[in-house]
Amino acid sequence: MIDGHIHIEYGAYTLERIQEFVDKAVEMQLDEIWLLEHNYMFREFAPMYESVCAHSEFVNNWFQRKACNKDYAEYLELINSACSTINNH
Repeated sequence: MIDGHIHIEYGAYTLERIQEFVDKAVEMQLDEIWLLEHNYMFREFAPMYESVCAHSEFVNNWFQRKACNKDYAEYLELINSACSTINNH
């Protein structure tokens, strides 16, 4: 069985945090997990939301509070590190 929709956004972006998900997956006898994040979490994707934010004060206020607080390159580095580190154990 696969859990194909796991967000790590509510915790630290660390290998230890990812290991917690892996440990839980092993405990639940899952075959595979997929870690992902919404693109609005990353500063690099902010331009995609400019027109939406410009047309809705509600969305703009939400976006300013919740979005663009992560770095995409840092996320990719973590995921690549997790794949090479955790898969080898």
